[in-house]
Amino acid sequence: MLTVATLLWDPNEASLPFSRCYDESWVRKLHDGFDRHLKQPFRFVLFTDRDRRLPAHIEQVRMKAKPPDYSSCIEPYRFGVPMILVGLDTIITGPIDHLANYCLNASTIALPRDPFMPSRACNGVALIPEGQQHVWRNHRGENDMEWMRAQDHVFIDDLFPGQVQSFKGHVRDRGLADTRICYFHGEQKPHQLPHVPWIAEHWR
Repeated sequence: MLTVATLLWDPNEASLPFSRCYDESWVRKLHDGFDRHLKQPFRFVLFTDRDRRLPAHIEQVRMKAKPPDYSSCIEPYRFGVPMILVGLDTIITGPIDHLANYCLNASTIALPRDPFMPSRACNGVALIPEGQQHVWRNHRGENDMEWMRAQDHVFIDDLFPGQVQSFKGHVRDRGLADTRICYFHGEQKPHQLPHVPWIAEHWR
């Protein structure tokens, strides 16, 4: 079975201003987006620093880092299971069973191309096959983005062109088109854009 994973922790001194807006409502919306667009069963896991008031179908796993920081985004790799790993500022906008099937059948992690430097990867979304525990096991607190760039990976953009897109780098100026997963990063988050029709439709 596929696992979908994300993370939520209370803001701390390592948190940048644009990531201090998250709460349990973002977790529920993310889960519901996957639920609308995945036909196959999946396990939804929240890595968190404390117990949260969330529905029982959202599994909560206590994070190991105290306090957590952005390098904690590597922690879900310790599961070693087929997984889609996303940030809370992600919107599912179309059918994604084929992305889930990649995780279930492939052998190499797939990451998006950095929208502003396409020769390298970013980790806004990760399609993770089984058996990738070494990514967590070998991690020593390195920057999560740089650590993932150092791992063996292929590009989601090459496998599924136009389907996993950055809001700032693609969708904001070019439109949604065939996007299935839209990830946000840095400034501008979904809660600041309720007037955008596709966000109102899919982020709920």
